[in-house]
Amino acid sequence: MDISTLIQQAAHTWPTALALREGERELTFAALDRAITGVGVHLHNLGVAVGERVALLADAGIDYLLADYGCMANGYVRVPLDTALAHVELLAQVQDAGAALLLFGPEHAGSAGQLAVQGIRCVALETLNVAIAELPDRPAQPMETLASLNYTGGTTGQPKAVMHSHASLGAALQNIVMARTAQPGDVLLNVRPLWPIAAVAVFAHLLAGGCVVLGGRFNPATFIEQLQRQQVAFSSLVPTQLLRLIREQGTAPADLPFFKCLDVGAAAMSSEVLEGACALLGERLGVLYGMTEAPWSCYFSPAQLAEVRAAGGTGEGVVGRPAFSAALRIARADANGVGEILLTGPQLMRGYWRQAELSESVLEDGWLRSGDLGQLLPDGRLRVLGRTKEIIRSGGKSIQPGEVEHCLLEHPQVAEAHVFGLSDEEWGERVCAAVVASGVEAAQLEAHCRAQLSRFKVPKTIFFVSELPRSHYGKVQRKRLLEMLGVSA
Repeated sequence: MDISTLIQQAAHTWPTALALREGERELTFAALDRAITGVGVHLHNLGVAVGERVALLADAGIDYLLADYGCMANGYVRVPLDTALAHVELLAQVQDAGAALLLFGPEHAGSAGQLAVQGIRCVALETLNVAIAELPDRPAQPMETLASLNYTGGTTGQPKAVMHSHASLGAALQNIVMARTAQPGDVLLNVRPLWPIAAVAVFAHLLAGGCVVLGGRFNPATFIEQLQRQQVAFSSLVPTQLLRLIREQGTAPADLPFFKCLDVGAAAMSSEVLEGACALLGERLGVLYGMTEAPWSCYFSPAQLAEVRAAGGTGEGVVGRPAFSAALRIARADANGVGEILLTGPQLMRGYWRQAELSESVLEDGWLRSGDLGQLLPDGRLRVLGRTKEIIRSGGKSIQPGEVEHCLLEHPQVAEAHVFGLSDEEWGERVCAAVVASGVEAAQLEAHCRAQLSRFKVPKTIFFVSELPRSHYGKVQRKRLLEMLGVSA
């Protein structure tokens, strides 16, 4: 079902119920529906033709969501932008999208001013708040119509935007609603940026009749208090935020009588973080797996994770079974059943914007090559083990960085570890590790690894760093790390 119809149905079902709250500002479902129609009227009055791209540069708030959903519901294509990008990266993405307009929040007026100088039409989000006396009927959008362009990272090279239609977003929304099982009136606290796809997960909560509280930027010192004060049932953090929360709050059980679930991606979550989160929050951790190209493809509910842990398993790296409309398989599996994860289902992207060759290279007969390594467990659940591109080939042997990282993290003095390969004349690649640790030397860590790993897997070079540079989603940023270390790939 298209975005416009889904919003209208929610407004008809819960017209007077609270949909959005940001500080003292509140919108019911009926008011949300009217405001979204108003966004379409304003865009029309600005001369933006239906089907054109509208870029969004703003922090997570009600105005952002109104513009985000308003674009899609009225036949425009949303282009959410990462507010942390440098000017040259923002410009490259806006130009690549061919955006007719950029809507910006007040906190990004400076960036908008720079873009305007270079010919980008920029309009303040707040100008779309003006009430309109008479609103037209908002038509449904054709299911295969393009609804969203989602840039997957900042780069000064060729930008890469994932194309989602109303149909693919509708399938992703169905997966989320069915997996999360929120109830009408449940409160979801959002403290994450809403690009490129997080606004869709928030939308799914609204479609279940829940209330979304926009809580500003994540603060580990106040997050638990926010959950308590707002009587929150659901929230979501990335692994980096979860680690900061545990370090700030400790692992003593928090008093959260209304809380049901904290959703988190598992790829960058160590067993230490998983244990700490379950101690602090109780068995209320939900693990999801997906990517911008295939949102919410697998889910591991709190009850399922608790069952695995009660049976003596850690659950590390496990992301559950495919969601309702998704399917997966493992391609080119080795003797241990480890291979590339392939995904399929109506939630898949249509392809990459204006990059047919790249699209064909990752979409094969309706299956998406994820680029992730995985293994299907005997019970049918998926374990994610790392990225295929990160495999280190040294002396004719293949090494999975995740296995070496797991070994390093078992040392009591190691807080974080990232294993990667560097070019080596003799070995092709040599195994290297960057670690955040205290009170331990490289020789001790090498001895620790030799006791548990085959000799060819032991890091030949260990770098000590104060922190690992990570993206918002918790992934180590390899380029920044190599620049920090002063080495070349």
